[in-house]
Amino acid sequence: MKTILNLYFSTLKVLICSTLVCITTLIFLNVVLRYGFNSGLFFSEEISRLAFVWLVFAGAQLMLHENGHIGVDMLTSRVSPKVAKGMLVLSQVLMLYVTWLFLQGSWKQTLINLHVGAPSTGVSMGMFYGAGLVFSIFSFGLITVQLLDSLRKPAGTYAQQISDGPATLAPTQENGVLK
Repeated sequence: MKTILNLYFSTLKVLICSTLVCITTLIFLNVVLRYGFNSGLFFSEEISRLAFVWLVFAGAQLMLHENGHIGVDMLTSRVSPKVAKGMLVLSQVLMLYVTWLFLQGSWKQTLINLHVGAPSTGVSMGMFYGAGLVFSIFSFGLITVQLLDSLRKPAGTYAQQISDGPATLAPTQENGVLK
């Protein structure tokens, strides 16, 4: 199972990089054609927008997997490991609830816009909202696995502890350098 997940997230990283290259290429080509040759690619803006929406959701899912989102541990670092574990479980349950709400909204919007075409390409607008569907389904599964993992592990072993010590001003020649 770990191998399948690693393959999935490695593929997701490649798709994110490919999407960035695609967006950059389309926009650059469109700018050159518009200013250099007084023409342009009619599909460039819509495809770039669609790719950007999918890129954002894929990146959010990747960061959810890698625990790369911004976390504030100001409160959890000051409480006992059991209380911190309870807070983690509560936050994961809340994330499941919000993901469920997002899934419901994405599903409704996808159905509403399924037969609505984009103005210049005719691509179904359901493709935009489908990104939310895919994100919600995979994220719901990922958060559920993380929640079960948090419940299975004893208190104090579930979080990555990063302690570099408090930030202090270093005695250097430069003013305001934190080390």
